[in-house]
Amino acid sequence: MLAEISVQNVALIEEATLELAPGLNAITGETGAGKTLLATSLQMLLGGRARAEAVRAGADRATIEGTFFLPDGVAEKMLSESLGDLAEEIDAGDGLVLRRTLTREGRSRCFIGGVSVPVKALSSLGVRLVSYHGQRDQARLVEPAAQTNILDDFLDADALRAKGDLAGLWAKVEGDRRELAELLSSSEARVREVEFLRYQVAELEEAGHGGEAEVTELTRERDRLRNVTDLLAAAAAASAALSGEGGGAADAVARAGSELERAARYDEKLLGLEGRIAGLSAELEDVAYELASYLNDLEADPNRLEVVEDRLQVLRALERKYGPDVESYLEEARARLLRLENFEEETAGLEARISRGEAELEGIAETLSTGRGRAAEELSRKVQDNLGDLNLGGTTFRAELLPVALGPGGRQRAEFMIRTNPGEPELPVRKYASGGELSRVMLAIRLAQGRVEPGATYVFDEVDAGIGGETATAVGHKLRELGARNQVLTITHLPQIASEATSHVVVQKAETDGRTTTQIRKVEDEERRRELARMLSGRVDEASLAHARELLVGQGADGSR
Repeated sequence: MLAEISVQNVALIEEATLELAPGLNAITGETGAGKTLLATSLQMLLGGRARAEAVRAGADRATIEGTFFLPDGVAEKMLSESLGDLAEEIDAGDGLVLRRTLTREGRSRCFIGGVSVPVKALSSLGVRLVSYHGQRDQARLVEPAAQTNILDDFLDADALRAKGDLAGLWAKVEGDRRELAELLSSSEARVREVEFLRYQVAELEEAGHGGEAEVTELTRERDRLRNVTDLLAAAAAASAALSGEGGGAADAVARAGSELERAARYDEKLLGLEGRIAGLSAELEDVAYELASYLNDLEADPNRLEVVEDRLQVLRALERKYGPDVESYLEEARARLLRLENFEEETAGLEARISRGEAELEGIAETLSTGRGRAAEELSRKVQDNLGDLNLGGTTFRAELLPVALGPGGRQRAEFMIRTNPGEPELPVRKYASGGELSRVMLAIRLAQGRVEPGATYVFDEVDAGIGGETATAVGHKLRELGARNQVLTITHLPQIASEATSHVVVQKAETDGRTTTQIRKVEDEERRRELARMLSGRVDEASLAHARELLVGQGADGSR
């Protein structure tokens, strides 16, 4: 439940803290006092749309903070399912604290348990913490999709599983259908593509593109061959210096070695130098041999440069035509060609897969339809019982299942039917119900729903429009009944509903230092009676106070009965 909400600098609210109680909490006040600002602030806190205009004039930022207390184990489960791995960073041991700030520039920051989170995460958690119902929600009640979703809240485990399986399998079958349609759409285009792919594959296979390694190696060889004259001159000069006519370095070192070998016979100290000279002589001979081979290779094929240049041009042309990764393109082209050449086999396989999928869809849809039949009976029975308690005893309600073409949601949709008076025709809710009846039908449905999160809070924002008298009293009783199961916040103009609350909050406008502000305060005892008297007659006098006392008969100071 929502234990406390603090609002700073939101529109007319400069600063307000509202402590809420379990059960039914009533929020009342004059029209235009700012009651809906509380609901708006709560929606923003729970990830709803935030506009920069919501920041109070003269303030830099608006801040909304709320503290929720949930039954043991519920907070951890809710956080894990809503936030995934992010939930591990959040400690909800002392209550779950949500906070959102909004700057005048429109920048918004969201926090859960002190941890910064995206607004989507706040919204994902918010829909499980609070079930919000306003007059717009009443209008949505007439939409077939909304009615079907409400009905599906009453599905048993098997039907719920079938609903999920149906949606997943439908997506797969639709994918196969699109693929088959693409294959069948233009056989002429397929023939042209086959011919084109065959040409490309043949061209690439004949060219034999060796990839980046071949290009790199050829580029090195080209650069070498382009400078062959300088290379020949340098290599020849080096070779001559080593072993040219008239003696070179190799001969000079060999002579030095012979002299040291003769001298070492008389002085062993020279043996080390003689060995080193012998090593140098062998190394110089090896270098001279390799230089001679290098010179022979350079002179062996004078046309090699032209061959290398031509090959590089071919490879670069292929890359310009097919992209930098020619080898990958060839693999993909081969695979596509194989698929198109095996067209009949592939289409037969797709058709068989679609046929199996459609048969499976039929079976799953039948399971879902059976479950929806049971759900419709349960919903109709529970709503009918609740309508009697809401002063609509002469109204009958029925959730009807209408056939539709098989789709991801099954082969049925829900249509809520009512008969407001005996003898009148039964018609869809969207065609028959008045605003007041819609309010009560919606409330009857909400009371019937049993899949609400444990500890979650209901917010009813002026959904009592169009009702009064005994009907208002009946609605108040039912809201109090709902409050026994889940915390309820109701923004109301009706004293019959407000008198049923366990906690009563009044919203008022005031002027401070020449500025209008919205103030929020909890009322009890005499203050509460005076507020109910104002709601009853628009003024506070003995008659209205007496009526207010009658409404509160049997309630203690804490509002309990």
